[in-house]
Amino acid sequence: MNFGNILNNSFMHYQVYPQILEQVRMIMIDQMAKPKEVLVVIDENGEAVEEVFDDTETITIYETMRETLIYLTNIDTPSMDRIIQQRLDKLTGDKSFFTFDRLNKLCWALGSISGCMSVEDENKFVVSVIKELLNLCEKTSGKSNKALVAADIMYVVGSFPRFLCSHWAFLKTVIKKLNEFMHEKHPGVQDMAAETFLKIAKLTKHMFVVRHDADKDPYVNELIR
Repeated sequence: MNFGNILNNSFMHYQVYPQILEQVRMIMIDQMAKPKEVLVVIDENGEAVEEVFDDTETITIYETMRETLIYLTNIDTPSMDRIIQQRLDKLTGDKSFFTFDRLNKLCWALGSISGCMSVEDENKFVVSVIKELLNLCEKTSGKSNKALVAADIMYVVGSFPRFLCSHWAFLKTVIKKLNEFMHEKHPGVQDMAAETFLKIAKLTKHMFVVRHDADKDPYVNELIR
C-alpha cells in the first residue's frame, strides 16, 4: 500500500497526468462549442452569416465544456496559457494551418476561462491575445472574413471585464471599436457589437460615470455627444 501511494503521488501526478491533461486541453480547445453570445458564424459556403439560436443541446454542451476548461486551467494555468498562445501563434503565422473554424473555437475556449488566472497573468494573457487578433483583423481581406475576426474580438473582450476595469485606456479603445462595428452592415456584426457593448457596459458601468485623470468629464458624456 505504501509503495502504491508513493507511485501515485510521484510518478502519476508529475509524469503521467500532466501529459494526458495537456492532450485533453488541446482536444477541448479544438472542439469548443459555440457560445450563445456569438451571432456571426460560417455557413456551408464559407461565408460569414448571422445566426441567432436557442438550441438547448448546444448551449448545454458549451456550458459543460466551459466548466471543464475552467477546471483544467485551475489545475495547471501555465499549461493552458502555453497551449492557447501556441495555437494562436500557429494560426496567425502559418497560412496552411489557419482556418476560421479553428480561430473561432480557440477564441470561444479562451473567452470561457475568464477569471481563472491571477490578475497579473490575465493582464499579460489578454493583452497578447487581443494584439494578435487586432493585427489579424488588419491583415484579413474581404468583408466576410473581417466580420468573422471582428466577432471573435468582440467575444473575447466581452469575456474579460476584470481586465477592462483595470485598463481604462484599453476599455475606451474597445468601446470605440465597438462603435465602428455598430455601423458595419455585414449580417450579425451590428447586432453582436450592440450586445457586446451592453454586456461590457453592465459589467464595467462605474468606469463610464467617473472622471478619469486624462478626461475632462465622465466618458458617458463623450459617448452621448
